[in-house]
Amino acid sequence: MTLSISTALNEARLEGTKTFLDAGAGFARIRVYDGTRPANGAAISGPVLLVEIALDKPCGAVAAGVLTLAANTLSLIGNSGDATWARIINGDAQFVMDADVSLVAGSGDIKLEDTALLAGGRAVLISGVLG
Repeated sequence: MTLSISTALNEARLEGTKTFLDAGAGFARIRVYDGTRPANGAAISGPVLLVEIALDKPCGAVAAGVLTLAANTLSLIGNSGDATWARIINGDAQFVMDADVSLVAGSGDIKLEDTALLAGGRAVLISGVLG
């Protein structure tokens, strides 16, 4: 049997996620990697950090059953590679979640303008929707 929750509970849960992301003095960040995603929250060994995207503070808005992340700055790409997944951390650098990365037409939770990233270029967060 699948668990079904109320819209009000879902919105409260997403507001809690937003509050946790915004915790701390720093900004929540999306760290984009190549390679295979490790187990949820596990140490990263192998995948290369390609770019780190700082989120706005507040990190986004909750509406219509989703938390839409916001990043209004371009981020410098540190290493070349094909973006496949991301680790999201809060303003205290605590693990929040891992997510798939894709182009706009893909199925990733985090969507970039381009997933073939080149060192020295700029990465643009097109969409970050958590439901």
